[in-house]
Amino acid sequence: MAKLIHTENELAGKEKSLKKVFGHDKSNIVNIQLKTGEVIPEHDSKDPIFIIVRKGEVKFDCSGEEYILTSSDILFMEAKEKHSVEVVTDTDFLVVFLRG
Repeated sequence: MAKLIHTENELAGKEKSLKKVFGHDKSNIVNIQLKTGEVIPEHDSKDPIFIIVRKGEVKFDCSGEEYILTSSDILFMEAKEKHSVEVVTDTDFLVVFLRG
């Protein structure tokens, strides 16, 4: 069955927003909205993930390789791949967790 998922711009009222917007037995989707200069320290995910940038510019450091993502870019990372995030301009992106 189809499901419409609407996400609001949360940055007008706060510095950052991390919100699970969809959960399913095969995937989860988290909407992350961050202000310029925010940093997410190095970490990994137990599942493979897609990063889908909807707005802004964000830098991902994945296992020592740097990726600058802008609106409409998609980045795929394997499970357990170490990465960190640095926000270049206010950003809004989706993280899609793929479960086996």
